Amino acid sequence: MTQSSLHLLPVALSCASINQMSNEAIEAAKSLNMCVVERAKTARHFLKSIQHPLPLAQIEVCEIPITDTHIFFKDIISRILEGQSFGLLSEAGMPCIADPGHELVKMAHQKGIPVWPYAGPNSMLMALMASGFSGQNFQFHGYLPAKKEALREQVIKLVTILKKTGVAQIFMETPYRNKQVFEILLSHVPGDLELCVASQLGNPQQCIYTRPIRDWTEANSKLHYDLPSVFILGK
Repeated sequence: MTQSSLHLLPVALSCASINQMSNEAIEAAKSLNMCVVERAKTARHFLKSIQHPLPLAQIEVCEIPITDTHIFFKDIISRILEGQSFGLLSEAGMPCIADPGHELVKMAHQKGIPVWPYAGPNSMLMALMASGFSGQNFQFHGYLPAKKEALREQVIKLVTILKKTGVAQIFMETPYRNKQVFEILLSHVPGDLELCVASQLGNPQQCIYTRPIRDWTEANSKLHYDLPSVFILGK
């Protein structure tokens, strides 16, 4: 493996989906002993699941802080320039996609540090290809505002964009806010537009439904509000 580099390592969407990862990504993760992560607990669980050859205590896991991230990333870059290689691990799925870390990648490019991305699961793309909406043009918004009024306003904006352009609008949500998001979608999206909800992707118990908004009221009992979900508005 190239030394003094930054490796962007995907993480399985669930324990049951470890086989969705490429051998190349798994072998790259096994070769590193220093990682930048969102949550140390999740990262260590992943490293254990791929049977990392080193004891977990010997793997340096650096959590991205909530504040002063720029200083934290500068320190990581300095260490890479000194000859160390780091892995950037997502909480689930692919790094830097609705996940922190893009600033570290940009710094690496600015310093001429090689950046190595690896193939792996991505819930946004998996949801899109299973939705029945066109994958030719789409817009990904990451996480929508948490406050109800701001969320309502954002949903109305997404509807306006969709009606004007026909471009599928994709966003994610944390499980405990799924119910609020779903209720706002039902009350503020025209009935002829369609909604796809893809939950627990990569797991044998995954559930994916696409239907017009007007038909969702009868079907909402099938939704599992406490599961990680991707929402897509389309037509």
